[in-house]
Amino acid sequence: MKRAFLRIAGYISIAGTMLYGYLIAKGLNGWGRLLSVDPILIPLLLAGLFLSVYVHLLLHEGGHFLFGKLSGYQLISFQVRRFKYRQADHSLRRMQTASPLLAGQCLMAPPKADYAEVPFRGYLLGGILANALTGACLYSAAFLMDLREGAVMVLFSFVPVWMALSNFFPKGQNDGAVLKEASRSLPARQLLLQQLEMAQLIEAEVPFTDLPDAYFACLGEARYEKSFLIDYFYMVAYVRALGNLDFEEADSLLWAFSAHRPVKESVYWPIYLMESLFCDALFGRIGTAEEKYSQIQAQPLLKRYWNANNRIRAAYAFFCRTEIEEAKRLLSQGSAADETDAEEVDKSTEARLVQWLKGYFE
Repeated sequence: MKRAFLRIAGYISIAGTMLYGYLIAKGLNGWGRLLSVDPILIPLLLAGLFLSVYVHLLLHEGGHFLFGKLSGYQLISFQVRRFKYRQADHSLRRMQTASPLLAGQCLMAPPKADYAEVPFRGYLLGGILANALTGACLYSAAFLMDLREGAVMVLFSFVPVWMALSNFFPKGQNDGAVLKEASRSLPARQLLLQQLEMAQLIEAEVPFTDLPDAYFACLGEARYEKSFLIDYFYMVAYVRALGNLDFEEADSLLWAFSAHRPVKESVYWPIYLMESLFCDALFGRIGTAEEKYSQIQAQPLLKRYWNANNRIRAAYAFFCRTEIEEAKRLLSQGSAADETDAEEVDKSTEARLVQWLKGYFE
């Protein structure tokens, strides 16, 4: 909490310094003109600032694309909120559901070379540089304008500057955190590049069960467990086990994940909690499943994931609550994969699991 407060205070200080510097450069002679703004323009200005976030998201992901191409990477998919372009079939679609944690993403496959020789900094820094340059241009343009119009331009320069800073300083698994992690060691860099390679296969609709076993050799090795980039591999390996209906292996993967990694700090925490509840239900750990269900219902973000997955809800209804009709109703609505394009969901696996659960009622 203290760190978050200091980060917000830092952003406010930078914004204040930018505005003060602009006013000083203009001589502060027209300060009264800034205060005499027509009130009806204020909501329009706020709406414009809000909409500009989407413009700068597009520029941010475009920066990743540009610097990725310059580094020899190939586009896999390009996403801004619910709109996603897939290179595999050259399609642009509006997704029915999208992760609330994902504002945008430009996935690119690295060039074929030894992992130690593949460039990665340009690709990871591209979005930050795009936002920083846009912010600098907008701020510089303000000095060429009249005081009032220039002050508005300064306000609009805050958005790309804020995005550049929030992605540059390591936090969670943002660009800065991934860059720092990949720069720390060759094993961490290998995890990053292999994740991108797997993403290319998944976007080409290769079933998770057909992904090369070599990508999962890192699981259980101490040198990889230190990196948060291993989290993705646990999640994909878990889905592979589900695809083979190997529930014991799937359950053991989740246990290993929680034993080796600070799961609550992972971006995959919501998915882990849902899937661990699913396994708890299958293996009769009813008390644990009910505790997790209560936790899910108390948090809006987790509840959103819960409502999007009929397979997990049906398993909980049947194995924990013995609500057979409710389980049938949920399964009749189809699988989560029918309405999502999330990378962590394998459509063939979800469909097979739904059919497996339906087998209890046939």
